[in-house]
Amino acid sequence: MTASKKKQRTGKSAADFPALRGFFEGYLHQDFRDEYGSAAGAVQAFREDASDSELAAVRKEWKKWRAGLASASMDEIAQAARKLDAAWQPQVAEDLDHVETALNAK
Repeated sequence: MTASKKKQRTGKSAADFPALRGFFEGYLHQDFRDEYGSAAGAVQAFREDASDSELAAVRKEWKKWRAGLASASMDEIAQAARKLDAAWQPQVAEDLDHVETALNAK
């Protein structure tokens, strides 16, 4: 795979995902397990704190971010999360599913 294709697959720059980056920095930081118990717990805390527009922005960017990583390996996905300042490192696809389910809960 060429470097440009790999860059395309591992996500765009952090500037392309400001809301998602803010969520990752604020909730999926190095102490998220101690504070929230899990990534889904961090999402629940975010949902309680966020305005409707903030939640909508994170949902929109999450969908775009995840779609851009659809064919990426878990290592590439973890790298893309780090690029957005997340300490959370998904290990399996279900880790992403849990966050997405929590983001989209009613």
